[in-house]
Amino acid sequence: MLRRAAVSGSCASLLSTGMLACGGSVDCGSAFAPVNAVSHWIWGDRAIHTNRPSVRHTVLGYVIHHAMSVFWAAFYEGAMAVGGAHRAARPSVIGGLAVAGIACFVDLKCTPHRLTPGFERRLSPGMLALVYVAFGLALPLGAMLLRHAGRRA
Repeated sequence: MLRRAAVSGSCASLLSTGMLACGGSVDCGSAFAPVNAVSHWIWGDRAIHTNRPSVRHTVLGYVIHHAMSVFWAAFYEGAMAVGGAHRAARPSVIGGLAVAGIACFVDLKCTPHRLTPGFERRLSPGMLALVYVAFGLALPLGAMLLRHAGRRA
């Protein structure tokens, strides 16, 4: 399950980071700003307002986002394993969207301010929704990639 979570979480991280960059370009004129904002876990509110790419903010923000993507992917993979969906021909898109919805709720409503993603402070609500939808749609990609790799082996 951990291997599947690493793969599906990586897919979700990459696709949602792409949406963060698109959203940042549209909403605040910086593709890096939403990813930088995640580093507020370490650097505080100054990271929220950083627009330029840097190791300090952009790389650390991505690493945190990626780790949390794998964390949420573990819940997705666990749920799919319980239902046997990881063996199904089509991975559960509904399951991915459900986990993304839960992640959104927990991230934005249940988490202490200091540990929120931070990008919610740089993106409009519509763009924020697109980030979570992209995340949810990307979770099943991991199962598809692993299934495809298994056929080739």
